[in-house]
Amino acid sequence: MSSQDTRNKLIGIIKQHQLDNGMSKLPVGKLSELSGITRQAFNRYYGDLKEYATGKQSIARLLVDDSASLSEMLENREEKIAQLKQELIKASIAHKEELEKAIEHHITSLMNNDIMVYESGQISSTLINQNNHNAYLSKRVTELEVRNAKMVADAVSAPTSTGSNYTTNSAKNFIALELDLKAARKAYASSNDFSAYEDAKDTEIQKAIKTVNSLPDSQNADVVIFQERYISDFNLFCKKIYPRESHTLVALQLPLYSREEIQLVVKEIRPINSISIHIPYSSSDAVISAKRQFSFRDVPAEELQDADTAKTPLMDWGFDSIQITRIKQGD
Repeated sequence: MSSQDTRNKLIGIIKQHQLDNGMSKLPVGKLSELSGITRQAFNRYYGDLKEYATGKQSIARLLVDDSASLSEMLENREEKIAQLKQELIKASIAHKEELEKAIEHHITSLMNNDIMVYESGQISSTLINQNNHNAYLSKRVTELEVRNAKMVADAVSAPTSTGSNYTTNSAKNFIALELDLKAARKAYASSNDFSAYEDAKDTEIQKAIKTVNSLPDSQNADVVIFQERYISDFNLFCKKIYPRESHTLVALQLPLYSREEIQLVVKEIRPINSISIHIPYSSSDAVISAKRQFSFRDVPAEELQDADTAKTPLMDWGFDSIQITRIKQGD
């Protein structure tokens, strides 16, 4: 496929996304996967399309010669505007009716103030109880997801395991690939440009992948991905894992959270002997908050939100094993 064909395919995907979802963000990783290219290739050759993918620009600018698509887009916009106008009219009418009811109720309820105060307290108490229950259910869902992942995962064994063939770490058999994002975080603190931060992060990830793929004996190399959730220390993690005899162990720090982005990385570092993933976990908001205040205060808020809302990786994402570890104080 030629470069122009690839560009046309990218424009087509963005166009369909905007037709279906409006000016909402289409992640670059997902766009690259749908078009059959890597994110790195997209950034290098088609970076001018990023503003259209992220919803900052309307794809209409690129469809001057595509009258059918332009017409469809305009029709969608006009239909949405008409819909919003109708909703505004309905809201105005409903607001007026509610205002009249509120005034009437206020006048007639002045003599029943004590009753209203009591009922208000009851409603408030009910809402608080419901919120607490919802929070409890949400925590239980997370815990059950973790337990389910553990049931289908193979734990990463330590060298002290009975009957194991593991050895201690050395410069010859262990490589720790920690991403250098200090400059990117400093730049984000000044500009608040999260897209630029993601690009810098992607560059560091590509460097790490290149290092893995340059190993002289990849068939005897094992890669352990440390999914960075910003609740534990990567370097401490590296001290707790060990290579197998006659194998090289690579620990890769990876702050990615969507299935699409993680699978792209897994595909790029194949073939390899094995790829596993380690996910740190904590159900304590206090522990997470304290760790971030102490060690990760310069991480962008959007990055922390992505880490908090990430789904637990599954075996069918391309892993040979999965390990989920509950974080303890000092990890």
